[in-house]
Parts: sequence; C-alpha cells; structure tokens
Amino acid sequence: MCGIAVAIDWPGAPEVVKSLIEGLLPRGDVTDWLRHPSQNVAMCTRRLRIVDRDNAIQPQPSFDGKLAVSFNGEIYNYAELRAELAAKGVPFHTESDTEVLANALRVWGHHALKKISGMYAFVAYEPATGQFLAARDPFGIKPLYVMQNGNSFLFCSEIRPLLNTVKEGNVLALPPGFLLTHHTCAPFPSPVTAPSGEFKPSNKNELDALLQDAVESHIPPDLPFAIMFSGGIDSTLVAHYARQVRPEVPGYFVGGPQSADYPFAAAYAEATGFDLKQIPFDPNSDATFSMLSEAVVTTESFEPALVRGAVCSLLVSQAIQKDNIRVALCGEGADELFCGYAPLEKAFGIDETYGRAMREECLGLMHRISLQRVDRCSMHHNLETRVPFLDPTLANYAHQLAASDLVRGGTGKAALRDVFDLYPKELPRIIRDRSKMLFSEAAGLKASPEEYAWDDRFEDAITDIEFVDGLKQYAAFNLHSKEELYYLRLLHQGMDVFRMPQLKGRARISVTPPAAAKTA
Repeated sequence: MCGIAVAIDWPGAPEVVKSLIEGLLPRGDVTDWLRHPSQNVAMCTRRLRIVDRDNAIQPQPSFDGKLAVSFNGEIYNYAELRAELAAKGVPFHTESDTEVLANALRVWGHHALKKISGMYAFVAYEPATGQFLAARDPFGIKPLYVMQNGNSFLFCSEIRPLLNTVKEGNVLALPPGFLLTHHTCAPFPSPVTAPSGEFKPSNKNELDALLQDAVESHIPPDLPFAIMFSGGIDSTLVAHYARQVRPEVPGYFVGGPQSADYPFAAAYAEATGFDLKQIPFDPNSDATFSMLSEAVVTTESFEPALVRGAVCSLLVSQAIQKDNIRVALCGEGADELFCGYAPLEKAFGIDETYGRAMREECLGLMHRISLQRVDRCSMHHNLETRVPFLDPTLANYAHQLAASDLVRGGTGKAALRDVFDLYPKELPRIIRDRSKMLFSEAAGLKASPEEYAWDDRFEDAITDIEFVDGLKQYAAFNLHSKEELYYLRLLHQGMDVFRMPQLKGRARISVTPPAAAKTA
C-alpha cells in the first residue's frame, strides 16, 4: 500500500523523517502530511491510494484523537471490524482500513491484532504518554525496519533510506508476528495458528470454499486489478477464483513460447478465454543481465533465490503498472503451506516430522525471500501485490492437513491438485499434474537442468583470485559462489552491508534429517 517513516524520541525528528520519505517515493503516488505530534516525534507516509483514496490520509487518528497510526498494508476484513466497533459506539469519519486499525487499537489494544486478516506494518503513537506500538503481520508480507539508539527509535519500510539518513548504527528488521514498544519486543496473539499435531485429511469441497473466500477477500472492490500468472497450480487457482467475481481480470505472463511455463499458461487461456498478456523475457540478452543491478538494489538483498526471481518480478510489475493497474494478486505462499517445493517433497519422503519441520522453516524464511521480492519489486513500480494463499483461515487449514494431503506419492500440493477435479472444464489436467518450477527458471532463466543461463557471466566477471579475496572481505556473509559475491558487490556499491546484520544470517534451510536417514 505504501511506505512509512516514523521517528520516536529521535533528535531532529521532522528533518530525519522527511529524508526517509524521500527514499520511499516509488512506494506511493502521494506524500501525506508530515505530523510532528510531540518533541522529537514525527510521522509521515508515502501513500499508494487504494482504499478510500481521498480521505485515508496518514497518520490517521483514532476516534478520540488519542492515537495516531502510520500504516503500510491492507486489512481485508476491515468492513467486519468496522461494524463490530460501530456497534460499540465508535464513530468513523472515513471509509479507510487505516482508520479501522487506529480505532481497533484504541479499543482493544494489541489484542486487536488477533482479529486482523491482512498484510501490515505500522507504528501507532500516543502523544499523551509518549508511548508507541509497532507491529508486523504474522508472515512478514510487509516490511518494517528499525534503528534504535537508547530510548530513541526510527522506523522505515525500507533499509536504504535509514542507512542514507543515519550514518552510524545498524538497521534491524522487526520479525514477522512481533510487536515492539519502548519496553518489549515479543510475538503477539495471532489469527495464524501453529500446527497442533492433530492432523486431518483434506476435504476438497471445504478447501474449494476457503480458496474462493480468500481470493475474493483480496480483490479490490472498486479498482481494476491483475493476476501475476505463470500457468502453475497456484496462480491458476488464483485466476480461477478471481474470475468468478471479475471475469475480465487479465493475467500477466513473463516469457514467450520457448518458456517452460508457456504451454500450461496457454492451455488455461485457451480453455477459459483468459486475457493472457505476454511480457518478453530473454535470459541470454545483455539487457536482461544488466537488470541484475536494479534487482539487487530494489530488493536490498544478495540472496540468489531472491535476486533471480526479482528480474522477472520487476518486469511483470512494470508491465502491470504501465497499464494503469495498481493492485495485483499472486500465488506466493502456496508452495510453503502445501509443500510444492522439491526439498519439501523429499523431506516428507524421508520422515513426516522432518518434513513438517522443514515446512515451518520455509514459512519462516518467506519474509526474507519470496515476500521481500514481491514487496520490493511491485512497490518499486507503484503496485500493490496481494497474496491470498496467506489468508489466516486458509493458512490454518493447510497447517492441519494430514501428510498424505501435502505430499502424495512423492508429489507435493496434493490437496490443491484435488481441487482441480472439481472444475475439469476450467482447470486443465496438464496444470494439475505438472511439476513445480521456480518463477525465473520457468520463464527461461534455467538453460539446462545443470546450470543457469548466467553462470558463465559470473565466471567471466569474477576471477578465481577475486573470489578468494571476496570470501575474505565478506567472511561474515558465508558466501558459497561467485554469483553470491557478484550480487553482494552490487549491493555494497550503494549500501553499507556491514550495517545490515540480518544479511549475515543467510536465508537457508538448516533443519537436518533424522540420523537414520543420514546414515542410510
């Protein structure tokens, strides 16, 4: 939805926040007023106008004016929460979800977070007491970074503005599902529940209804939107349910007829009349390779799993934005929840406990890889991308599925594949039965099963001696390849990577298989 900048008890707060907002301009189309409610406190938002576009000005006050909220994200059940608050006598002056958040926090405190279905990062400030509450949604769909100096705090939606504005000190990420105050940083009560251990088989009719509700809740009621479409199981399901509500919604596909994904995307379009828009992608061109610099800078990361996909994400986001669309839906989260990745399929084949542990770690890494890519690349082009598979009710359903409905016969996403059988005319069997491919690979980046199209370029760019020197210079980052060093160098050109501790804890799976499996 936007980018926020908030200073709490920070010297020179207004000028600092003004500088931060200048670094967030691509995240919105209007800069709301900079509010200075107390000495050394300032709040400002670069807002992408979606819900109640003319009146959702931030920071948004609570009904009694005792709380001010700077908010990035979308609350999908805000109408229900508004009705509940109105029944308690709470007045409203806008139709925005931001005002609902402000009033919900005023009435229920941090317990309001257990009621919210959405993606969000916000800072709420109470001028009378000088206290604040910051929080980030349970999956970390939306980012929130913080710098702390004693009792002073500085918040921003991206890392670079903080590094550019404050010349000393580390930038930290608020973990998903955590709240932060002057006195504590802790997980909050969440509508997303952890697996209970009491697993049950899937019911495809029940899952069908949950998928429909999740997708429908993410559709903007009064704006055009798009589907980021690959022809995979996940994006096909999103398109299927979205078109029950808005048949005209287009899908944007990265790649051409030579792409591995193309036959599947074309099959769905032919079967249903889907408006499929193709975005050319040549992984071997110099122009595409040169986009790596933009991908690294935009995503604020050097993780290959993030950067590779970011090139495609930037292309699709740009194409959607050029068509004057500011909201898109995508299928992120399904592979983690329903076990679509090959490592998860293999892990469940070894041991169910091991498989479930790996799935939880994959879910915990999303905010560092797929969700960070989606947020940065789409917001870089003034686009808000929504992820209906991470709807709390749907996520909770997936959490409790029996192993055989996650991985069946060595193949993941069994429960989602079963749903295809309910719609044989609209959901082609070749998509139901296909294997998972990563976004960038299926668009054409993977030249063969053994290597990426860019491997030779990294070899040409970095000699063996330079690689050894790079391993020493960046020893704290645990580099394993010339590709990683290439990305880290690009990132370091514009950011002090040594002030970003989260980069040193690599986004890699660490859970190990049972001892018996390792020695077999």
